[in-house]
Amino acid sequence: MSDGEVGVTESGGGTGASWTGPETDRGAAAVAWQRQARAFALRTLRELFRNRAALVWGVAAPAFFFLVFGVLLGDLGVQRGANAVVFGVFGAFSVSLVIFATALSADLKAKRYRKLRSLPVSPAADVLGRFTGGLALALVSFVLVLALGVALDGTLAIRSVVSIPVVLAALVLFCLLAMGAAVLVASVLDDGEYVVGVTNMCTLALFFLTGYNGLLPAMAPGPLGDLVNVLPNSLATRLAVHHLVPVGSGTGTPLVPPALPTGATSALLLVGYAVAGVVLGAVVMRRRIYDGEGGE
Repeated sequence: MSDGEVGVTESGGGTGASWTGPETDRGAAAVAWQRQARAFALRTLRELFRNRAALVWGVAAPAFFFLVFGVLLGDLGVQRGANAVVFGVFGAFSVSLVIFATALSADLKAKRYRKLRSLPVSPAADVLGRFTGGLALALVSFVLVLALGVALDGTLAIRSVVSIPVVLAALVLFCLLAMGAAVLVASVLDDGEYVVGVTNMCTLALFFLTGYNGLLPAMAPGPLGDLVNVLPNSLATRLAVHHLVPVGSGTGTPLVPPALPTGATSALLLVGYAVAGVVLGAVVMRRRIYDGEGGE
């Protein structure tokens, strides 16, 4: 990188990182905000795709769960296709919450933010760059499980010309909320093992409490079955099922009641969740990690 940039470089065979850039006050003239965000995004991508644990838990594990529960315990055709969507979203959720929080926690524990605090780095560029890198692995996990579903006789059918953009938007919006929560968890918990445990517990709890991400609302405890079109993980999942799986709309399908989300209200709700996630992540990154010297 040029002298005017804050660089992000790998060292130690990919096991660590070194940060290079001008040793100036953060308030001084600095690198363009977009370049900083891109640097964080590229570093996050390299770290995640070189991290065996991230690939196992974020990509291989959701595929394995689909093979066990979605194939062995699910019928061919539409049901298997719906299962693929459900476990695809579960995989993206795992990446966005568990893997993302673990990676940030590792940076905090390694004291890498000591260097960053001395540089003219924008905390917002940091968090949005990390979000972009995390989204890439989340989308890979989602697409992989969908591909497995098709390969194993699951039925998927794009409902309309807007279905693919809607599904991608729903997935991205949901993942932004999850990554905002991941920043909070990583900034609060000092021990990486606690971060893994808490985030895994949240992922699994929401999966089961919403009736397998909204696949079976009747299985959700108490009144939660009526909220599957409101809670973020099940809302994103059911919206994707509606656009990718040719399910019926009658009461004979286990997906209803309530009816699958289809209107603008559902999209706006996901936008609200995403805005909350981005704002949460940016505020926590600045106040707890940069200004509050998180990890020290």
